[in-house]
Amino acid sequence: IVMATLITRPVRHLAAAAARIGKGDLDSAVTRTSGDEIGFLATTMEEMRRDLHHRDQRMQMMLSGIAHEIRNPLGGMELYAGILRDELSPDDERRDHVVRIERQLSTLEAVVSEFLAYARRPRPELSPVSLAAVAREVADLCTADAEAAEVTLEVRGETSAACLGDKGQLERMLLNLVKNAVQAASAGTVVDIAITGKDARVRVAVTNRGADIPADIEGRMFEPFFTTREKGTGLGLAFVREIAADHGGTIAVTSADGTTTFAIDFPKA
Repeated sequence: IVMATLITRPVRHLAAAAARIGKGDLDSAVTRTSGDEIGFLATTMEEMRRDLHHRDQRMQMMLSGIAHEIRNPLGGMELYAGILRDELSPDDERRDHVVRIERQLSTLEAVVSEFLAYARRPRPELSPVSLAAVAREVADLCTADAEAAEVTLEVRGETSAACLGDKGQLERMLLNLVKNAVQAASAGTVVDIAITGKDARVRVAVTNRGADIPADIEGRMFEPFFTTREKGTGLGLAFVREIAADHGGTIAVTSADGTTTFAIDFPKA
């Protein structure tokens, strides 16, 4: 038993370190606990962690530089497009061209912001969060979009159900799901946001009625930059997957008979 413990304890230590690195935690060092082959493996893993951390920091700096270089001319174009629009009379046909330019510039700005938010998303700061409260806030934010699409939003479920999470990131995750559901829902239908708790898990499910998700798309829809919309960034569901994973959540998607549900299970707080 003593010999087995001496062998398995450093192995478990390395397995835990590998799991942290796999989840994106590159800040915690891998400590060497022995002078044998397992200790050598720990040293190698620590070198790998440092290299990955250095590469990640360089990537963050590069992304910040790219965003800065893109946003500067974007801001200038938006400014001069606005001046040009104001100089044209409302009945001038050229005004519509300027409005289209402004719309495309806004889309490009949104793409840059989404890309940076995805690449630089911070680690979640965990605390007990009421999913029902988050769902109500998201429903309020999506009310205008729902009215424009002639869709009704409904929030129901257990108000006491809470998970351990980052409220801001959970709100962003649910906002992406609800916006997608509103866009996919048929006019005159209901988008349902349900919060339920069972045993040690709490579930948030977003359901819409509309066209089913094709099988070939269902297998790729969580991939970054994959989108079927003309002006989509392809990062909305990628955000959902990453945030759910960081909170220990699991995603299940069902789409059949005109009903599509995205359900995410989290550990209860």
